[in-house]
Amino acid sequence: MARRQATARLTRKTTKPPNPLQRLFLAWAQRRVAKTTQTTLNIHNIYIFLSREGVFYAVVIAITFVAGINYANNLVLGLCFLMTSLLVITIHYTFAHLANLQVKLIDVQPAQVGDYIEVRVQLATAARRPHRQIRLSLGDDDSDLTMPLLPNEQDSPSQTPRAVQTLAQVQTAQTVSLWLPADKRGRLKIPRLTISTVYPLGILRAWAYVFLDAEGWVYPRPLAYDTAAQAFTVSADAEHANQTQAGQTDFDQLDNYQLGESLSRISWAHVARGQGLLAKRFAEPVGQQQVLDYYQMPAITHEERLAQLRYGLDTLQQAQVAYRLRLPDGEGEFGQGTAFYHDNLLRLAQTP
Repeated sequence: MARRQATARLTRKTTKPPNPLQRLFLAWAQRRVAKTTQTTLNIHNIYIFLSREGVFYAVVIAITFVAGINYANNLVLGLCFLMTSLLVITIHYTFAHLANLQVKLIDVQPAQVGDYIEVRVQLATAARRPHRQIRLSLGDDDSDLTMPLLPNEQDSPSQTPRAVQTLAQVQTAQTVSLWLPADKRGRLKIPRLTISTVYPLGILRAWAYVFLDAEGWVYPRPLAYDTAAQAFTVSADAEHANQTQAGQTDFDQLDNYQLGESLSRISWAHVARGQGLLAKRFAEPVGQQQVLDYYQMPAITHEERLAQLRYGLDTLQQAQVAYRLRLPDGEGEFGQGTAFYHDNLLRLAQTP
């Protein structure tokens, strides 16, 4: 994890916001499609236009046409028509390498402040021909289009967290991880997903926008404090810490067998001695339960208190102690375990 975070900081790039014309186009494109978690790219949502190299290519076509007309040179005009024909054919090939591509959002993993949220997307196709040089990016990422290609899923994109990935080809279902910086606690809106390709010649770029119906959650980074000086609030049930409750592990006593109880509870040794049907009772200690109280945290600011609660959660999770989280918006139930821990992390992320 530490290595991944270090790599993520090195690969973080500053994105360039879209210009006014791009903003108008994006607003128009967003009105045409609804937010979704899965879609298939087709003629209704694929756009195609000249790439940067394609603009230079078009300028060369214009120059050769003007030169051929001006000097009445059939050879130059033939070159112009050949380049134009190649451009028209490339339109169909570039579009075909994006059409019928199936895109599905798998999940959005939460993260703590300062890390990266993982957005996992699955690409698949029913076509017999592979889709080549497929580039995926979130938001306005301006990363270099010449970044290394990922030929298969074994070269996991998660090794280098970034908001853009490029696949050499897609023929079978592949899962791609895209990463977004988690700079602030709370809800993180997932930006649009852009899928594009410049295959085969690089003079045309076909792309499609997928507006994901999803959101991510960022929980606070733990802020350490003196748990000895600021002890956890002990629940009202702590006075019963030395008492026991019905359990499954520790033998407690023998009692008269009750009709309907499991036969495995019967003490057959006593039956053999003629002492009647006796059932074995088991018990386990109730244990001491803790309450993590927002208002008992030593910090002053709201965010620092939540960060200290995160530290308390980590401490009690490692100690395997049952606890309850008390926040300004309500009080949860007692519990413990990994699932309960993650549920409380989500509560910290969702707290206003």
